[in-house]
Amino acid sequence: MQKSAILLLSSFIAVPAFAGNGGSFLGSNATTGNVANNHSIFVGATNPAHIGLAIREQENVRFNFLPALSVYTEVGAVDNFVDDLDELIDILDDPSTTDDSVDEVLDRFNGLLVTMGEEGYLTTKVGLSAPLFPFYFRSRPLDMVFSAELSFNGSVGMRVLDDTLRFDDQNNKFSTNTSAYVKSGLETKLAFGGSRAFYNLLDGMDVYAGAKLNIIQMELSKQVIALQQMNGESIEDVVEDAYDENLKSSTNMSLDLGVSLVAESFRLGATLSDINEPSFDYGAVGVNCSDYEESSISRSNCDTATYFVQEAGEIVSQETYTRHALLTLDGMYRLGSSLFLSGELETASYDDVIGRENQWYSVALAYESGRYLVPSVRVGYRENLAGSKLSLASLGFTFAGVLTLDLNYGLESTDVDGDSVPRAAGISLSVQEKF
Repeated sequence: MQKSAILLLSSFIAVPAFAGNGGSFLGSNATTGNVANNHSIFVGATNPAHIGLAIREQENVRFNFLPALSVYTEVGAVDNFVDDLDELIDILDDPSTTDDSVDEVLDRFNGLLVTMGEEGYLTTKVGLSAPLFPFYFRSRPLDMVFSAELSFNGSVGMRVLDDTLRFDDQNNKFSTNTSAYVKSGLETKLAFGGSRAFYNLLDGMDVYAGAKLNIIQMELSKQVIALQQMNGESIEDVVEDAYDENLKSSTNMSLDLGVSLVAESFRLGATLSDINEPSFDYGAVGVNCSDYEESSISRSNCDTATYFVQEAGEIVSQETYTRHALLTLDGMYRLGSSLFLSGELETASYDDVIGRENQWYSVALAYESGRYLVPSVRVGYRENLAGSKLSLASLGFTFAGVLTLDLNYGLESTDVDGDSVPRAAGISLSVQEKF
């Protein structure tokens, strides 16, 4: 499973035509956000208080019929980023691949590498839920709704560690320590939650509370890949080959708490996630380099990592990823019998598993047709208030009441092969059933 996931993620890095939230949105949440509605099967994805809203009063069971899949990709504001890297790799391998003079190559790439180091990155995230999950069950004796979730999330991020490009007259070769810095995280999460209305604030206005225990297995890996040692190979191939070298797996638990004020015309929610702030270790880079064969690519990459750790100070050798506690606010307002306005806000910035800074908010308008022959429609807007500061427009449909398709399109663009493409894009697909 893990090897297949990293192959899938690596393949997306090779597609520059595509560039949430720190994690992946599944189903219609890719447009609306993880808000307090009972239309999405993933209503309890963030706020466990919403678990109690996942099943209508006359229903006892609800589940996701088939696996749900989401993919999100983001690219830095560097035009032709991947193409330029590939061209530099070719020149390092064989200077005759360019018609430019030595001075022209040095002038071009030494300016470009600095920009790449500041802005050049690629991020791809894939989310997948297991069949039948999330699963909701109403216990009438306890007057509670319980949930079980089994999901997989994968993230791959690549950025450039820039260094001066030099030319060796004696060997007629270009050289540089410039490297691709690749971080990846594969998460398997099993979660159990429960929610119920515990206080009647006013007539027709209830306060729901919920809790969720998450059991998380995290596989983290990072690699420094010296462009000088690529030997004509593509970056994604090297990522695949070196992925297992410093992979580290660990398991931890986290606790989420949530409350939601539920009335006929509106819902307001608040979530405090990862209260205990679980931590997971990355495999180290730039250590024990003598363990590798003297002339091997692995030894060269290890030595290059040591350079960026000890001399350049660009990265750290030993690294721990911590899921810091986060307060998230959400709300939904009913504009009519079938029209809903919703929004979600993360109240602080945080680093995701691959070190990208996030703080997202979203707003959306959804029309729920309630009929199998008329699709439900939703439109939304999402923006990262930290890090990349990117924004996305979203459009989603629910067909026959069970099939959801949601698309995210970045509003900022970059150039690839002379064409303007969005810096971010995403898609989410799910089939859900309810009884």
